[in-house]
Amino acid sequence: MPVPEKIVIKQLDLELNGGCNYACEMCPQAEGRERAFLKKLPRPVLEKILDDAVQYGLESVSLHGSGEPTLNADMPDIVRTIKDRGLKCVSFTNGFRLDEKLSRRLIDAGIDVLRISAIGYDRESYHRWMSKDAFEQVRTNVRRFNDLNRELGGKSEVHLYHLVTDVAQAEVEIAAYRRNWVEFTGAYGEVWLMHNWSGDYESPYARSGLAQSAERRSCGRPFSPLLQVRAGGLQGHHAAVVACCMVLGKDSQAVLGHLDDQSIADVVGGEAYSELRSAHREGRFDDISYCKGCDQLYDIPESLVWCNIPGRSYGESKIVSGLDHREHVPA
Repeated sequence: MPVPEKIVIKQLDLELNGGCNYACEMCPQAEGRERAFLKKLPRPVLEKILDDAVQYGLESVSLHGSGEPTLNADMPDIVRTIKDRGLKCVSFTNGFRLDEKLSRRLIDAGIDVLRISAIGYDRESYHRWMSKDAFEQVRTNVRRFNDLNRELGGKSEVHLYHLVTDVAQAEVEIAAYRRNWVEFTGAYGEVWLMHNWSGDYESPYARSGLAQSAERRSCGRPFSPLLQVRAGGLQGHHAAVVACCMVLGKDSQAVLGHLDDQSIADVVGGEAYSELRSAHREGRFDDISYCKGCDQLYDIPESLVWCNIPGRSYGESKIVSGLDHREHVPA
């Protein structure tokens, strides 16, 4: 099949497995995930996706989705597979299993950025929001990774990630997070407002109430050069392409195709993807079940509350700058 001229894929979000060893209060995984998505992404399928995506300008691969990537024993080898293709490799983990052995293997494989989801500015708040009394363990793991990276001459970075749990106490949370996480570990950090997982989760504060305007607009994701790929899929398939990362808890509603037996061109040019884009262009958000309650349709420029990561700004991908402002398919 000839390559459609306007398809651009700068970033792949690949989920290595759909399960997680945490049950965080702010995450739909806590209530259990749809069984069809509790799978491991087969290595041959992963390599097929990578080889397909590079023709569209792929620059970066992020190993996340909602499942915990460190539960996959092949994770360091997969990082190396990605790096061998000349791509940037990032992963999002809770850091619980980040012991010295795994840290060394990831650094040796050349991982560029390891993003640690550590919601909670002290031991008590971490235990509540992350479901485990592992505040000290994860902090120690992160600091050791940083120390090993310097010792081994690696070029990896660690980025800590926190979500504000009480807007009225945001400054207090930020100060405590900087002290207890960023300064303790020596890692970079960022603090964001919470989101409602495409309307599936009741956030402790309403994004619409914080918006400068209560009018909805497209979040831009259906037009961005990003492909979100889950490990599982429907009807026995793997590698379901879903609309965005926010559809966790309702993945089955948001499947746009499957890359285990379809090409990227097939999925991106398919009917489901086309209808999603049309609905966003025309403001018909309520026609899309997983969009109609999503708080990402409200513009909150202050979503990035605090950050010391060089170059980070609101509206950008965690990896590729300007991700929300480029269209990767024909109109």
